[in-house]
Amino acid sequence: MTVVLVILVLLLAAAAGFLFWQLRQAEAAKAQLSADHQQTEVELKQLQSSQAQVIHTTKLASLGQMVAGVAHELNTPLGFVKSNVEVVGELLDDYRKLVKEYDIAVQYCQQPVDLMFGADKESLDKLVKHVEESRRKLFDARRAVEKSSLLTEAKELLADSADGITQLASLVQNLKGFARVDRDGMDLMDVNEGVESALMIAAHQLRDRIKVVRKLDADMPRVRGMPSQLNQVFLNLITNAAQAMPEEGTLTVATRAGDGGVEIAFSDTGCGIPDDVLPKIFDPFFTTKAPGEGTGLGLSIVHKIVKSHGGSIKVRTTPNRGSEFTVMLPAESAARPTVH
Repeated sequence: MTVVLVILVLLLAAAAGFLFWQLRQAEAAKAQLSADHQQTEVELKQLQSSQAQVIHTTKLASLGQMVAGVAHELNTPLGFVKSNVEVVGELLDDYRKLVKEYDIAVQYCQQPVDLMFGADKESLDKLVKHVEESRRKLFDARRAVEKSSLLTEAKELLADSADGITQLASLVQNLKGFARVDRDGMDLMDVNEGVESALMIAAHQLRDRIKVVRKLDADMPRVRGMPSQLNQVFLNLITNAAQAMPEEGTLTVATRAGDGGVEIAFSDTGCGIPDDVLPKIFDPFFTTKAPGEGTGLGLSIVHKIVKSHGGSIKVRTTPNRGSEFTVMLPAESAARPTVH
């Protein structure tokens, strides 16, 4: 019995020691797990901070691209307005010369009056010749003024310049509407106006290379959302379509009212999207561009903005024939965007 008790005590002591060892191991594992969890949280915050910085940088790059496009659009009408004003100045100088020649001819016609007071036969003969010469000079000067196209050309150039100034005013107004610099937050938005503003901003990428076909439904309901964000969606999709057509092509933009919402479709005749790439196009940082040429956030931001407005986006594509991105938004949606 004594031996059995000793054995039992030893076994109980061994079991207690083993349990204590396991408890210590569990506590150590728990402490390590807690440390790993804290490290993961730190790394996650760092990753989120880095992602936010990259997204912010991408938005700044998009803004820079937009500013470059606007500068290009502003430069064209400014250039011909400046040129026209300079030419009008030259035309007015030339017209002033014609008027001066006419004045000289009129003064020449007045000289016979002075000759008549002390006229003799010889003087009268000179007077007749002078009158005839005066009439000829006066008629020639008047004919030159009447036939001159200087004022007509000046008027046409000024009208052309006025059109250029109207273009500038429209461009500034569209840019203001695109960025909504005068207000922020939720607002009722005309989708067609947003599309037109985005096309205007991207005009320098499309002109002389890509034909734009508009199929905009005139009876579109308004959408409630952040216009500056939705305009960014439209601009990104237009820019992507332009980049998918490196040579020439056609971009078709269509809007239509659907069941309880609106659809905005952007179709291109570009290279299309390969099947192995298609599932990844909305993933953050995914890009098929060469290093340094893209961040892979354009379509990711588009997707986030559309989703935050209570909408959705779908893609149809055929390799070497083109793609179509369709944005669907609820009319007067009360969804509050979370993308900043």
